[in-house]
This record gives sequence, C-alpha cells and structure tokens, in this order.
Amino acid sequence: MLSDTERRILSRLSEFSQDFEKSWDVPRSLSLPGLAESLGLVRSSLHKPLNRLVEQGFVFNRTAHVTGGGSRKRTVVHITIHGRTKAESFELESLSRTGKGYGSIPNFTKLFGRDKKVQDLLGLIINGENIFLSGLPGIGKTSLARGVVDEVFNKGWNVRWATCYSNTDVYDISKQWLGGNPPRDKLAIISQLDKNKNLLVIDEIQEIHNRHISNLEDLLYELKGIKASILVIIRSPNPFSLIEGYSDFRLSGISEKDGRYLLPEDITEEKANQIVKSLGGHPLALHLWNPESKLPEEVEAVQQFIESTVIEKLSSHGISTLDELSISPNPLDVDELLNPEGIFELDESAILRWHNKKFEPHHLIRNVRRLFWPENQMKNLHNTAANNWSLKNGPRAQWMESYHRVKSQNFEKEWLIDKISQISQENTASAALIIDEALRFSEDADFRMQAVDLAFERAEYDIAEEHLSDVEISPKKQLLMARLSRIRGDVESASELENQAINQLSNLDKIRFQVSVLVRKYDDRLPGPLSKSLANEILSEINNIILIDISDRDRNTAELSLNLLKHAIALQISDLSLASQSRSELEIIMSEDDETLVALDLRTRLTISNTSELLDSSLESIRLFIDNCPDPLKKISLIHAVLEKTRGNHPVWVQELHDDLFNNPLRDDLAAYRRINAQCWYWRGVLDSNLRLSCWQESIHRFRSAECTLAANELLDELTRSL
Repeated sequence: MLSDTERRILSRLSEFSQDFEKSWDVPRSLSLPGLAESLGLVRSSLHKPLNRLVEQGFVFNRTAHVTGGGSRKRTVVHITIHGRTKAESFELESLSRTGKGYGSIPNFTKLFGRDKKVQDLLGLIINGENIFLSGLPGIGKTSLARGVVDEVFNKGWNVRWATCYSNTDVYDISKQWLGGNPPRDKLAIISQLDKNKNLLVIDEIQEIHNRHISNLEDLLYELKGIKASILVIIRSPNPFSLIEGYSDFRLSGISEKDGRYLLPEDITEEKANQIVKSLGGHPLALHLWNPESKLPEEVEAVQQFIESTVIEKLSSHGISTLDELSISPNPLDVDELLNPEGIFELDESAILRWHNKKFEPHHLIRNVRRLFWPENQMKNLHNTAANNWSLKNGPRAQWMESYHRVKSQNFEKEWLIDKISQISQENTASAALIIDEALRFSEDADFRMQAVDLAFERAEYDIAEEHLSDVEISPKKQLLMARLSRIRGDVESASELENQAINQLSNLDKIRFQVSVLVRKYDDRLPGPLSKSLANEILSEINNIILIDISDRDRNTAELSLNLLKHAIALQISDLSLASQSRSELEIIMSEDDETLVALDLRTRLTISNTSELLDSSLESIRLFIDNCPDPLKKISLIHAVLEKTRGNHPVWVQELHDDLFNNPLRDDLAAYRRINAQCWYWRGVLDSNLRLSCWQESIHRFRSAECTLAANELLDELTRSL
C-alpha cells in the first residue's frame, strides 16, 4: 500500500506529458527541488518515497537539463505507464474551478497545518473584508494566499494578482491586474475593478521603493470602498500604517503536529517535535532543514539558523551566486548572472524562489545575507553587478546597470542623466527610483531638475513641487511653477509666471516656448470643430513670432512646427488657401515624398470629401497609408481624423486599427505624445461604451497632465452628463 507522500508524488507527476521523458529540457517541477516545493515537503523527505516508487516500477529517474536552471544536468523524475494507471485509480478530490486568474499568480504549493487559516481568511474575503496579511519572511504568507485563491476560484471568483519589486508603482500593479494598456489614473483603475466576486492581491508590498509608497497608499485607500475584496501581503513588521478599512490578519508558525508532515517519514515523533519547536514552526526554516543541520537553542534564533546552517555550509560558488542575487532589485535568469555556477547548489538547498524562469533568494535568506556585508563590500558588489550589466543590451540592462551604479556611488553625472532619460522612455517608475537614489548621494542641481521633469511626466505634482522648492530661482523654475499652476487650474498665476520668465529667456528658448504654448493651446480641446475665434487667435500669435538671431537649423525646426499648426487650423476652418500656402512652405523644408506631406494630403482629402464616393476613396487611401507607415504617431493621428470625420458611423477597420495601436501606446516623455495618448483614451471611451467611465477618467487625467485643462474640464462635463 502506498503512503500518502507516495500517492501525492504520483498524482503530481501524472500532470506532466510523456513527451518530457525524452526532452533535452524539462520543467523545473520534474526536478527534485521543484517536486519537493510543489508538494510542500522538505527536500530530504522525498528520497525514501521515491526509491520505493522506483522499486515498484511507478517512476524512473534520469538526468536532464532543467529549464532556466543553468547548463548542469540534474536528476529528474518521470512517471511510468504503470504509475499513470495507478494514479488514475486514486479517489482524488475534484475541484470545479470556475473563476479566472490574471497577473502573476504563483504556482500552487501544498499547505500543511493551514486549513483553519485558509478557511478563516476565505470567510473574511467572501464577506467583503479588505485584509493586510502579515507575518515574518518565509512564514508562508504567499502560500496561504495561494491556497485561498484556489478556494475562491471554486466559488466562481476572479483573482487579479500583482507581485511587487523595488521599481513597482501603481501603473505596474495596474498592468499586472488588467493587462494590455491599462489606465494610470487611480479612479480609472478602480472603475475597471469595481466588481463583485473579485479578489485583488498585492504581494510583497514592502519591497516597493519609498519613491512609490505614497501613491500606492493612496490607491489602497481609494480601493477600500469598492465591491472587490483586497488582500495585501506584507512582511512583519508592517512598514505601512494600517489603512482605515483594512484589518490585520497575522500569520505565525505551524504547530509541532503539522510541522511533522514537512519532515522525512523516518524521523521519530520526538525528534520531529524537537525540530519544529526549535525552528518555531517556521515553514521556510523547516524546508531548509536537513539531517546534518544544527538546530538553534532558542525559537527566536531562526536568523542564527540561516546564518550557521544554511549560508555557512555553501561553497564559494554558492556564496558568490547568492550575493549576486541578494544585491539585485529584481529576480534574474541564469543568462543574466555573472556567477551562475552556484545555481544548482542554491536550488538543491531550497534557497531560491522561482518566478517562471527567473529566481531570487527567499527574502529571509536574502535579508540575513545582506547583514554580512560591510558598506565597502556592498558597494563593491554593486559595482561588479553594474560592470556585468554594462555588457548587455536593452532597456532592462540599462535599468539594472544604472541602479547598481548609483548604489555603488561610482557614476558620472552626465552618464547617469543620459541613462535616466533613456530609461524613462520605457519605464518612468524605474527612472524615478534611480534619480531619487542619486539625490541621496548628491544634491546636484541637474539631478534635481531631472527629478522635477520626471515627476511632471508621471503626473506627481506634489513631488514636483517638493523638488522645485530646492531649486534656485531661474526662468526655467518659473516656467515649471507656471505649469504647476496651470495644471491645478490657476491660469492667472500661470500666465503671470510665464510673462516673468519669458523676458529672461534667450531668443531661441523664447521661440521654443512660444511654439509649445501655441501647439498646446490648439490641442487643449476635445475632438470636434475648432472655434473661429480660437483659430484666429492662434494664427495671429503665429504671425507675431519673429524668427531672428537663431541658426538656420533652429529656424527650419520652428517654421516646420508653425506651418504644421497652420495647416491643421486651416483644415479645421475650411480655409483651403491657407492650407495650400502652409503646405508649400513645408515642401521647401521637406522633400516632396516625405511621409509627413503625404499624411497632410490625406487629411486634406478627408476634409473635403463631401460625397460618399469621395469619402470611400479617401478612407481607402488612408487605410493603405497606415498599413505601410512605420510611424505610430502619424498612424494614430490619421485614425483620429477618420474617427472624427465618421463619428457615429465608424468603419470596422478603423476601430480594429485603433484597438491595435491602443494596446501599443506612444511613449509619454513628450508633451505632444501625452496629448495624443489622452485623445486615444477619449476615443476608446467613445468606441466601447462599457469602458467609457474608466477610459474617460483616464483621458481627463492625461489631459490634465499634458496641461490641457480646458479639454479635461470639457470631458468631465461630458462624462457627468452621460452618467
């Protein structure tokens, strides 16, 4: 008769295809560490049950490469045909999973001694409670939450799971919960999540950098009143003050009786109880235990156990790899490591947490290891990591190298400013984290101004104002303060500050500012007819700009922007003469076959299409252009023009193209792009009435961050009327 452990091993192995028996690479779950982890067992407790299963012909062992586990082959386990037949005979509990999961939900791990805790936590969630699940590192918080997830799945609930790292912000959590191109605005996020029978999980929230904590606290505060239940998993001691509307659910160690099931079957009851008691029923410590381990004399000494038994027994390769992983702000894969030789040892020792193919040390072990390092050694480790990442390409490499350079305090100002600018195009949360770390070591004015620019880009206006308070008075500071005033609706103060600043600018900077103001003034409205008065106002101001005392290159750039603006206005007010004139001016600056001119001509054709035949012809030409145009800005601008022209009767292909481009949004580091993105969210709300509330809330947020307060207010009025 098979033991409980043997039955569970067969059941787990039967979940995998026979095809893996001859595969070069196999899933980590078929390796001994992966199998032990999924079954919730101590690694050493598998030896005897597996040997018995091999003897009975139910399983067999071989060596193979484990996916993501480095070049070294490992022992893996496969179930035989005989074993599959045996597994099919078990009376296994049938789980009817009807709910759906989203985000980074971890793999299921068998729980011991947590049945009551699962039911207690489940009851609170089902009743609509919002919970902070807290406990020591490694105590089993994530595993408990994962057990609850399966229970709510079976009740038809949906689960959205977000896992946090140092560079996680509200937007990243929104992406994990919602996928695709989600909203950034808290109210817009909440509008999509305010549904019954939904569980929102945020795991490892204590890992988030201080730069992003306050915004996350604001999100949690706003979430507390929605229909969905919120589960926040956090290490004790809780770095957050407990938010009103959330209750604290604390997790401690498991009992001696339950801890016994994690240990090898051949250990005496007395010995098992001693082990569990010495380690305080700490599940991770129990998983790390092996027969050669020296037990601490006091329950409080789990840290000592980690130091003396887990870390000190590692080889030099194991220590080197552990240090590299412990210094990293994010999990790594084997190809990203400078010292991958220790991966096998760390995994065999149950030290690693796996996230698909990436891994990191269990946080308890990581935190203990960090205590070993004096400051100079920590700097050296960061410097070594930075040098390693400097040899790699891509946005992730840029972020990781910059992070380690700053932490090593070994960086050049100009290099870091350039890197932060590049990183911000991909991930402003990472860029903001790095600039804040840099300001810990240097009060350089250029760093401070970059922090201001990033805060504006992220619509974090209180942070922008805080940084500006430490910046010396200058025309640029006055213009930034003017932006703040305009965003907050104080147009009078904004104009006053702009007038003070503009007289102190160089002629080139003055022209750049004037052009940007006019473009923003044109964009500060919802799609629809341009008023004649606004058109005349902008055209008059264009004519008053004097392009003198600047280089030919700068003059061409200014004339390009101004003529593009004049052409757009001309089409809005049906002044074809002005449109032709501005196009001729543009042709002098650009070649005749420039895509910009082609796009302008298509917009002109669209504008003057006053019959169904002309309109159909124009739409087909635009469709062909979009299919072959590599520039997403030109594509989305033309799509918006078509949507405006065909309002109420949008062609299906236009809606499909808008959906495709919407899911691959333009970057947000330029004002023009931010305004286009705001328009994208507006049109998304027009095209999908089910998402209108959330989309228009996000559009309002983005219009305001782009300093288009008139458009934001106009849309707010329209949204209010629609509700």
